[in-house]
Amino acid sequence: GAGGMSGAGGAGSDLFGFDGEPGHMNGKPTPVEAEVDLSLEEAYHGTERLVHVDGKRLEVQVPKGVETGSRIRLKGKGGGSGDNARDLHLVTKVRPHAVFTRTGADLTREVPVTLKEALLGAQVPVGTLKGRVLLTLPPSTQNGRTFRLSGQGMPKLRGSGYGDLYVKVRVVLPQSLEEPARQAAERFLDLVDQPDPRAAS
Repeated sequence: GAGGMSGAGGAGSDLFGFDGEPGHMNGKPTPVEAEVDLSLEEAYHGTERLVHVDGKRLEVQVPKGVETGSRIRLKGKGGGSGDNARDLHLVTKVRPHAVFTRTGADLTREVPVTLKEALLGAQVPVGTLKGRVLLTLPPSTQNGRTFRLSGQGMPKLRGSGYGDLYVKVRVVLPQSLEEPARQAAERFLDLVDQPDPRAAS
């Protein structure tokens, strides 16, 4: 049969804890969940949010380093009082960023460089979530080469320190060459002994 269930019955009975009060699980008040939507910059620095809980507006602190799916437990902030005070669980969602791709505490971004910078080497400014840093490109930097900038990634939510930033170089060729430049490029390239890169494939 129904196993002796009566009254509320069915799935609703699962909400009743051992003390028989609704809204309890295993004798403890069930926590309240609130989803918090963040930008990557807010996840980097930490931020404050207003959430509506139990008919009230509550200002909460979101720590730095959260990612999509992080759960922040705020003890007793979900409404009620005394033994019936409920915890508030913040569930964070970090929006995609136009420049940075995130993997855990590490970030990846692309940086365009000129042909001159790639060939001769240069110091190239790179924007990070912390500010601008200078990336030193060695001469003859290949298109697609990735450089690791230690500690320039996201703060770690648990523990201390920061992840890394991986910078992928994208070499941008000149759009068009005027005749003197084309002739100079031809003379220069005749001097460069570059083997056929397709020969090995």
